[in-house]
Amino acid sequence: MSWIDSVLGPDESGTNSNNQNANQDQSNLSEKDIALDMLAMSKTDIGMLAKVIPETTNPEVRQLLTTQLNGCIASHFKLSDMLITKGWYNAYGTPQEQIKQDIDSANQVLQQQC
Repeated sequence: MSWIDSVLGPDESGTNSNNQNANQDQSNLSEKDIALDMLAMSKTDIGMLAKVIPETTNPEVRQLLTTQLNGCIASHFKLSDMLITKGWYNAYGTPQEQIKQDIDSANQVLQQQC
């Protein structure tokens, strides 16, 4: 069972493993890709909430949005810690190391497609 199943629950659509493998081959998305996309979306959500809170005049809405922001930040930290632990997100590398890692990843994708 993958971590995605633990978050979203198992697929109970009744499809057999051959159909699941075919769908997985078509999407070519790994758990790493999905987790990195979730991290990027989390950053966007945090930025949007941080921008809208100062513009909100209703104190109740402002409090609701602040609570949402705090929850998003906590979730973002948990997700980024998981990605760093798995070695999927090199948050502490130098810019040169990060660029080299991105180039290596891109080369691997190109080799898989050929």
